[in-house]
This record gives sequence, structure tokens and C-alpha cells, in this order.
Amino acid sequence: MSTRRAVLRRMGVGALVTTGVTLAGASPSGAAVASAGDEILLDSYAGTDDQKLTATLAAAKASTPRRPIRLAARSHTFSLTRTTFSGLRILGPNIGWQNPEIGGSNGALPQCTVTLNCGSGASAWLVGTATTYDVTVAGICFLSSNGVTQFYHHPFSAGTSYATRLDTLTFFGFKHVLGTPADPFSATLNTWAGDWTLVGVQDTQFSLRGSDNWFVPSSMNYGWAGANGGKYLMRFSNVAKSSVKHLYLTARGGSRGVLVEGTASQQGGLAFSDCVIEGQNAGDPAMGALIVVKGGGVSFTNTRLNFGMARPSDFTDQQDTALVMVTGGVCLLTHTWVNRATATAESVPVVAVSGGQAHVSTLMGMGGNWTGKPKTTRTGGVLVADSTVTAA
Repeated sequence: MSTRRAVLRRMGVGALVTTGVTLAGASPSGAAVASAGDEILLDSYAGTDDQKLTATLAAAKASTPRRPIRLAARSHTFSLTRTTFSGLRILGPNIGWQNPEIGGSNGALPQCTVTLNCGSGASAWLVGTATTYDVTVAGICFLSSNGVTQFYHHPFSAGTSYATRLDTLTFFGFKHVLGTPADPFSATLNTWAGDWTLVGVQDTQFSLRGSDNWFVPSSMNYGWAGANGGKYLMRFSNVAKSSVKHLYLTARGGSRGVLVEGTASQQGGLAFSDCVIEGQNAGDPAMGALIVVKGGGVSFTNTRLNFGMARPSDFTDQQDTALVMVTGGVCLLTHTWVNRATATAESVPVVAVSGGQAHVSTLMGMGGNWTGKPKTTRTGGVLVADSTVTAA
């Protein structure tokens, strides 16, 4: 077994290198070679990158069992919207952390880049029009050429993207990655894996709904700066019984970090752990709230929550009152480290409850600029807090 095949199997991307075996009855033409063995190689077909992808998608959809499409270690450009189907797999040449911002890497990163010239919503690059099973995309650095591109759109009206796996991906300059704020990505039993980077973003990258998901990459580095009216880095709308881990979210200036919303029928179970949600630093903070809970059920465990609420008067869509605002639903916040921005007074609450329920325990002020305990407030709803905070 080759080293590359062993690595891919360990990474679990469901792909093997091409064996070169010719299909029974096939002539040794370019198309036959491209569809031989365990993989379908994009560059075995002639034409533009879009023409090659059209051919490989047709070959993949006709294969039983589905064989993966393998991109090359080069730059690609795609402009056509593609309808997903069960078993679709689009893979880079290998798996590894890729960041187009990093210089001086001696050509090692990124190894596979894809520039997308698409739109958003129904004009995104990948679009689900029916319930699909077992879609995988892995090992690719995606670039948007126009600032309005969306990577993958699967609205609830089209069913669900079931058992989708996204592994070690980079997105640079995108409008959205999964879903839109008006039409979230419908996910069931989805898995995020590997190392992710999202930079140069133009709008909310993730708008999600569904259940039974593991949004648990090894790491995700995702930041957004600018006067954007308090838009969120991530929106979880009616997401239940799902885990979220290892996110490093940087909401600078007008950005907010996370929005959780939904109905009581969600059955709870949206569980964040081991995440950093913050402004850039004490001198370059987020101007408003970092987390807003409007409904559903969510827990935040072992969270680093830093550098927010520096100038909430910037916003007109709502009045931000704390780093964590609970206006509905149930929020559990435990084992949390908090650092203040330079412009944020100690009197600004870390948690403010105006509706729903908040249960707060082991919340620790860090950074050397606290004279007392972090503050929590309640103007409505229920607040249950332990002795690590000052409750008002």
C-alpha cells in the first residue's frame, strides 16, 4: 500500500488512489482511463475545468458504488452551479491544513485551490434539490472571485443533506459557505473534520438547521472585521442534538459571534465546548455581544469569551447588553474564562437575561483587570448563577 493511500484511509475521506485497472469492455481512451480504478481523475478529461467537472460528475453519478472525483495539485476554476447527488465525493490530492494567507511556505500550501465564480442561494456552487446521502468534500482551498459566492446550499424545502462529511477545507472571500441567514443549510448526521480556515469573509459563513450533527473539526480559524451591522459569524436556527467543538471565532468591530434560535420543540442538545469566541484583542474588540440566545436549548462549556461590548451604541437592530444575551430558550454556561476589552467597563455584564433561562457556573474573569467578580443581570426570565459571579 502506498503512503498516500494509507494516509487517505486514516483520514477517512473514503478515497483511494487510482489503480489503473481498465473497466471490462472499455477501450483505452481518455474517458475510459478517467473512469478506471477506484477514482475519477478530473485531469483525465479534456476541455475547460467546468467541462472536465461535468464529465466527471456524470461518470461518478453513473458508477456503482459511487467512485470519488479527484482534483489535481494545481489551481482550478469553476463557474457553474452543480446539483448534488447521493455518494458525491470531490477530493483534493491529499489532506493537509491550507491557508492562502500564509507566506514563506516554500510552495507547500495550498496544494489544491479552486476559484468559484458563482452566486448564492440557488446559484451557489453546490445545491441540494432533494434529500441526499453521503456527500463528501475534502482537502481543498476554495477562493471566491467575486465576493458573492456560496459554497453549498441545501434548503429545508429540498429535504436534508444527510451524512455529509466536510474535511479540511479553506474558504477565502466567500459570501456564505453553508446556507444563508434567510434559508439555513438543512443538515442531518453531518460531520466536520480536519483543519478549517475562513478569512476575507463577506457575510455570515454558516447558517444551519437540523439535528444529530457533529460540527467538530480538529480546528477552525474564522474571523470577520468591519462595520457590518452586527451580523453573526455563525447562526444556529433550530439545531438540536448536535455537538460543536474547536471553533476559534474572531468577531471584530461590528461583528457578533454566535446566534442560537429555535423553538422549545428542538429537544435541546446543541452543545458547544472547547471554543474561543472573542474580539481580536483588548484594543481591537467586538463592539457588541458575542453570543445571543433567542430560543431553543444550548450549552457552552469550557469557553474562552473575550473582548466584547466595547461600543454597543453602534448597533440599531437591537440593544446589546452583555457578552452573552439570553432573550429566550435555555442557555447553560459553565467553565468560562472571560477577558475584558480595554474600552469595556467591569460593570458591563458578562451574561444578561431578559427572557428564557440562563444557568451560569464557574465563570472566571481573567487578564488582570478585574477588581471583583464578573457580573450577571436579569430583567426577565430566569437566572440561576453560582458564587463565581455577582448577580443583579
